[in-house]
Parts: sequence; C-alpha cells; structure tokens
Amino acid sequence: MLLKKDFFHITNTCLFKSTLITLCILAAFLFNACASSGGSDTAAKESTHSSGDYEPPLVSEKSDEEEPVKTEEETAVKTEAAQTAEAIKLPSAAKPKSYFAKINEDIVKNVEMGSPSSISDAMAQFHKTESELTENEKVLIYSASEIMRILWPSQKITWNVYGVTEETPYTGALKSVRNGIYDTSTGNSDFLSTFLPALVFLTPNITANVQTQCEQGILDSLKLNADSVAANYLAGLYYEKGSDYEKSEPYLTKAYEASKTIEIALEYAKVLSKNGKSALAEDVMRQVGGAANTNLAILKQNAYIAFEKGDYAAAEEAVARVLQQTPNDLEFVLFRARIFIEKNDYIHAVSLLDMYARQNDTNIDYLILRARVQLDWSKNTNAATDTIEKAMQLYPDNVDALLIAARISSLTDGPVAGKYADELAATVLEKKPSNKDALVYALDGLVQRENWQEAYDISSNLIKAQPDNESLILKHVSICLKLAKKKEAMEVAQKAYNANPASELNTQAYILASTQILTRDESIKLIDSMLPSASSKIKSYLYYRKSFLERNEDTSLADLRSSLIANPRNSDALFRLYEIYYAKNDYRKAQYYLKQVVAINPNDSSVRKLNEALTQLIQ
Repeated sequence: MLLKKDFFHITNTCLFKSTLITLCILAAFLFNACASSGGSDTAAKESTHSSGDYEPPLVSEKSDEEEPVKTEEETAVKTEAAQTAEAIKLPSAAKPKSYFAKINEDIVKNVEMGSPSSISDAMAQFHKTESELTENEKVLIYSASEIMRILWPSQKITWNVYGVTEETPYTGALKSVRNGIYDTSTGNSDFLSTFLPALVFLTPNITANVQTQCEQGILDSLKLNADSVAANYLAGLYYEKGSDYEKSEPYLTKAYEASKTIEIALEYAKVLSKNGKSALAEDVMRQVGGAANTNLAILKQNAYIAFEKGDYAAAEEAVARVLQQTPNDLEFVLFRARIFIEKNDYIHAVSLLDMYARQNDTNIDYLILRARVQLDWSKNTNAATDTIEKAMQLYPDNVDALLIAARISSLTDGPVAGKYADELAATVLEKKPSNKDALVYALDGLVQRENWQEAYDISSNLIKAQPDNESLILKHVSICLKLAKKKEAMEVAQKAYNANPASELNTQAYILASTQILTRDESIKLIDSMLPSASSKIKSYLYYRKSFLERNEDTSLADLRSSLIANPRNSDALFRLYEIYYAKNDYRKAQYYLKQVVAINPNDSSVRKLNEALTQLIQ
C-alpha cells in the first residue's frame, strides 16, 4: 500500500516537470487532499504559512475542539507541502497604469521635458485625425499646449488643440490655474499631475499660501524628473521672484543648458547680473540678440544688466526706449524712478513715484523706493518709518524692507515695527547669514544698546572681510576700548593710520586709541604735533579729544570753542558743552548747545528725548 509521503514525493517530482500553471493546479489539489486526510483545521492552519507575496483569503475561526496529535508521517507531509507552497511564488498585484500608458513613451517624455522644442517634437509624432485620437491623447495635447502657452509665450502653437470632454486631474489642474487656484486634488500620480498645478505661480496676484504650494509642487516635480526644462525654469523663476538669486541660478543654468529659448535666456541673464556675473550675463544676451536688438524683452533685460553694472546712463537709455514703446509699463516707470534715485535725481524720481502710486501704492518695490526718498532726500524719518512699517506688514519676510527698517532704527536709535536695528538685522541674517548690510546694521544696534561683547564679535568678523573699511575700523576701535582691549584697539588704529594718514576716520581712530594708551602728557604732545598741518575737520576733532585731557574746566571749554571754530557742526563738541553746563546746573546754556545737536542730527531720537526732558526741567 502506497504511503502518503511516497505519494507526495512522486507527485512532487512530476510537478517540477510541468509548466507553472500545471504546478499551481496540482499543488492546490494535493494540498486539499492532505487537508482532507489530516483534518480541515490543520489544512486551514497550514495555508497561513504560504509565500507572503499576496494576502491569502481569510479563514474561519478555529474550532474549540482539541487538535489531534500529528504522526511523523503527517508532519513530514505537511513540511514538504509548506516548502512546495513557498517555492511557488504567485504574482503580486500589478501597479495601476498611468493615464497616458497607451501613448508612445517618447511622446510623454518629451511633453514632460517641457521645452519648446521637445513639446513640438512630441506633437509632431501624432499622425492622426481628430476622430482617430483617443481621449487621453487629446488630454496630453491640451496639457502640452497649455505648458507652451503659459511658459513660452514667444513660441507659436502650430498644431491643432482639441476639446476634451473627460474630467481628468490634468484638465482640472489647468482649469484651476486659470482661476488662480492651486489644485491639490490631482493625486500627484505622475509628473504632469504634479507639475501642472504649479503653473498657477505665473498667474497675477496669487496669495502667499498659493506661492508656498507652488514651491512644493515644483520641487516634487523635479524629484520625479530632475531634467525637466519646464520644471527647472519654473523653479529658477520662483526663486528669482523672491529675490533669492543664488538659489535661482543653478535651476536656470540647467534649463538654459538644455534650451536657449528667449524666456530662459532673459531670466538667466537677469539672475547672473544680480549675482555679480555681468560679463556672463552679457554673453547670454549677445546670443539672443544683444543691445542692438529692438525686441522689447531684450531691451528690458539689457536695462537690468546695465543697472546692476552701475552703468546708470546705459540703463536710463534702455528704459527710455522701453517706455517709448509701452508708456504705461508700470514696472519700468518704477524702474526708471529707481535709476533716478541711484543718480541722486530725487525730483524726477518723486514725480515718477507719484505717477506709479496712482495705480498701485502697495507694491513692495514702490514702498521701498518711497521710503528711501523720504529718508535720504526729505530727511523725514517719521514718514519713512510709516512707509516701511506698511511694507513690513504686507511683506513681512522681504529682505529689502527689513534692511531699510534696520537702517532707520540705527539712525534714530529707536524701534521700527517694535524692533531695534540688531533685531531686524538678525531676521535678515537668519535668511542670509553673509549679508554685509545686515551685519553692519546689527553692529549699530548692538552699539546703541551697549551690548559690547556681541558688537565685538560682529565687528571682528567685518573688519576681516573688509579690512579697508574706515568706518568699520573706527567702530571696532571704539568697541575694543569699551571692553578694555586697548592693545588690540591700538594695533588696528595704528595700522589703518599708517596706511592712510590723510583719512579723517583713520586719524580719529588713531587719536582715540592713543589717548587711551599713552600718558596724558604724551597724548597732548601728540595732538599738538598734529594740529598745525591738520584739516579743519581733523583739527576740530583734535581739540575735542584734547578737552578730555585738560586738568581744569576753563581749559577744556577753551579747547571745545576752538573745536567749534574749526568745525561749527561738530556735534561731539556741542554735546560735550551740553554735558559740562548741565553738570553745572546751567540748563539754559546746556539747552543752547543741545538744540544745535538736535538740528545737526534730527533723526537721533535719544538726543531729541534729552532735549524734551531738558525743556520740561527749565519750565
């Protein structure tokens, strides 16, 4: 009589000689046969040990009856059955097909590449009439055409675009783009369903939330296709509009290397010029037509490049040519005002700013230029503060607005939008740690608040990066003296003075450090030796420093009067006279000098507060 295990061995041998389909059928048959002879509960239990590539059907709950004891033969049969089941790998569930799966793969890839040439090549491969096209082919043609229309307006659509009746994530995303909405319901199942919603970034007046969604959509698209010209161009454009030119450049570089289309070339040249690569920017522009070309977009870009180079005359000429063709171009009306401001032609700048404000008085560039005029020309810090606070409310993360605010705070020694210069500068430095303007304003704020150690850390780094900056050297020497770092102060001041002894700032730093290091007699001797050949401003400073060295008040007052004869606007000497008379309780004479300080430094809020307090004291 044939034993179970002998029967199973013979059958197993036959199974490996048949096809995969026959194996599966026989395995199932034998497994059921074993189950019927070994007990239904045992078979159900063993089925749970089969290969894990698919989920087996649910089994009924175990019976409360006790399992029978298995014999050695039953155990052997079960083991061989389990091994056979594990050896037979049933196929896993197929992945869902792409909506465009039935379309030639090269066509889809060309559309995803998204350059004008790749899109045109993709469309040229459709050799069908409208009736022969499937619905998904029409959707792909429509999507490609919208990419061309939105991203590459300089290019003509030379193929037929057909209406689509089927609602798809692709058509839905493009409909949302037209309405200024970022479509989050596409599922992001492939490149196009991820990328198309981000095209809304080019729709005017989108919200900050939509902009954030666009950035994520663009980055997700690049994860799916890092070589896509369309996605790299849109990424570069996104960061360029946010003034993050360093982050924008690599994306535009990759897009430009793959496609020299004019839209990419213009943005690439603009970013290069912003990053100080004017020569490379000009090379790019020469390839798309150069300065002689009358194309409006090229004229505009040449104006930007000239401006970044500091060639304001060439920039003004290009802007004038643009405005001759499009007199109502508000962007270039504002740009022309900016050129006038850089040329210190504030009268013409104000006229253009007033013209622009009648159309739009909330644009960030307008608000920044208006604040600069109020600060540098009108000398009206209150108006400038109101303007820049409005800008910060509308655009809280704008670096230029934060820098103007920090500058105002450093000038007035007062808060702007509730923050002082060092706090405002710190916000900029979180985004751009190497921003030199932010570091300088942070230093000014720390000095005003007498935070000498942090001020020292910043000034030390700044003079390493800018060893010839005389203003920074004077600040660093002053800070070192506050921290009793007299040796370092003297070394820095001496080096700067030896390099340029004619510099007023270097002379001030040298005398300031020397009078702290040398004895009183040595300091007076040094000052007396420099007085005969000194300019009026330096002579005024020398007498001012000498007044601190005199042994009696009358001699100090004589030095201060000599200082004012040499330079009547020496606010340091005037303030020293205020301090002397205030200490003598001669408040009216003290205010006489303090009012002159206020007149010279109208923006200094700390001096204004002293004058207000003194006025109340006199009354």
